[in-house]
Amino acid sequence: MAATKDGNALGGLLGEFLGTDLTAVVVVCGACDQHQAMAQVVVYEAGPGWVARCRGCAEVVLKVAVIREELVLDLRGAATLRMAAPAQAPR
Repeated sequence: MAATKDGNALGGLLGEFLGTDLTAVVVVCGACDQHQAMAQVVVYEAGPGWVARCRGCAEVVLKVAVIREELVLDLRGAATLRMAAPAQAPR
C-alpha cells in the first residue's frame, strides 16, 4: 500500500504555481459534503502527480500533476473550494 501524506504535502507545489498558500483553503467534498482544510486531505503519490482524498469518505477530491512545466489541477471531486478574500479584493 502506498504511503500517505496530509494535504500540507501539496502546499508548496500549489503555492509555487498559484502564488498563495492553499493549505488553509476549505475543500468541500462533492461526495459526502464534508468540509476540510486542504491540509487535512489524504494525499497519495500517483504516477506523475498526486491524488487527494476526502478524510471522511475517501473519495477523490482533487488530482494534481506537473506536466511539461504546467500545473494540471483536476477538481472534479470537490464541490467547492473556499478561501478568505485578500484585504484589497473588491467587494
